[in-house]
Amino acid sequence: MAYTEPMLNHERFCNAIRIKTLWPEGASKGEREAPLTAFQEFLATAYPAFHQTAEKWVLSPYSVIYHWKGTAPTGKPVLFLAHYDVVPVEAEKWSVDPFGAEVKDGYVYGRGTLDMKSILIGIMEGAEVLCVEGFQPKEDVWFAFGGDEERTGLLGAQNTAAWFKEKGIRFSWLLDEGTPIGQGLFPGLAAPMALFGIEEKGFLSVDLTVRQQPGHASQPTAVQAAAVLAEALVRLSKKPFPFALTPAIASFFSRLGRLMPGFQGWALRHARALGPVFFKAVAGNATIASLLHTTLAMTQLEGSAADNVMPSAVRGVLNLRLLPPWTVERALTFVKKAVADDRVEVSIHGQGNNPIPANPEHAKLAGPGWIAMEAALTETVPNVPILPFIMVAATDSRYFKDIAGGIFRFNPFILDSKEIALIHGHDERVSLENLNRGVRFYTALLKRL
Repeated sequence: MAYTEPMLNHERFCNAIRIKTLWPEGASKGEREAPLTAFQEFLATAYPAFHQTAEKWVLSPYSVIYHWKGTAPTGKPVLFLAHYDVVPVEAEKWSVDPFGAEVKDGYVYGRGTLDMKSILIGIMEGAEVLCVEGFQPKEDVWFAFGGDEERTGLLGAQNTAAWFKEKGIRFSWLLDEGTPIGQGLFPGLAAPMALFGIEEKGFLSVDLTVRQQPGHASQPTAVQAAAVLAEALVRLSKKPFPFALTPAIASFFSRLGRLMPGFQGWALRHARALGPVFFKAVAGNATIASLLHTTLAMTQLEGSAADNVMPSAVRGVLNLRLLPPWTVERALTFVKKAVADDRVEVSIHGQGNNPIPANPEHAKLAGPGWIAMEAALTETVPNVPILPFIMVAATDSRYFKDIAGGIFRFNPFILDSKEIALIHGHDERVSLENLNRGVRFYTALLKRL
């Protein structure tokens, strides 16, 4: 029988959306930190029972930590991660106020409704309900909420992880944002599937720079920097990273194949044995291909500031998502070899991070936290198959990889491809049904700890 209570306090959620926890371009330190602090203060007033029960540390506007002490801890604490900052908006392209939290047609509209105040508030709603009931977990449960995940997490999650390390606190497992209960995401299978993100791709942006003598556009040089860069980009496009099956994705395809009939199901179940034949068959599907190799996206081009001036340099930016076992260093070497031109400077843009492999037991649907996660999902959404998956985007959980026995990246909402496309998009919205489903899931999960 499906779990039906508790339900979300919609007004609390709407108030959370109305706090503009974004970083406007050019904002001062005080301007960007004030709404983050306001959100922390909102949590304290909106969830009084939890705040009376849990111990709290505010490390900065970018980090707040809670400790809910267990009644009989065995030294296997659990950590819940979430972030309260959001990406900027182009308000003129929205049909509603991006921070108005307007409710219509069964949805709440606003920036952060999907990514990821809905998850943070779902966790808090579940904890508040249980505290009101007088419930206490057996294990120690920690909560760490960050305010700069959308800006790399260096001020929030990284410092929070360092705080835990300094205190010698290690977690049996942790749960962060991640892949959803996907509906209709794969051809031939319309039924929803819970995608437990148990590993995470790495992140790397690369600058390709070609320099030349600047001057008037009426007298261009015989060999132009833009042409050299263009040739390098073409060579890169013809040399993609090789395909491979990680343990998590091999398990995913095997289990997905059991749900699909006919030859397609058979091919998925035997993906590892088919090897290159399977890779060639799915290479044209961008969604599936992204699970099987390190992707390289050409995202930015930069040249002269004026149309009649030869630039002193042209630059292209590549964004790579690294599939294990590709590291930042190995991927950078691969790009340099593919460019194969000393005139093109290849360098790291910003900060990269290596992929986070899965706990081997998680690929087998076992290991730390699996029983509790599976039971909470079954109680909330019965008869939904669970498949191990890979998170292709970066999450704050990467900073905690050394102090957690296992990492889950999961969103308990049922989402189709159109709803997923709203993340970071215009008219971002979440259904009231999903909001209530999230509260039920987190409540059910906390009760099992």
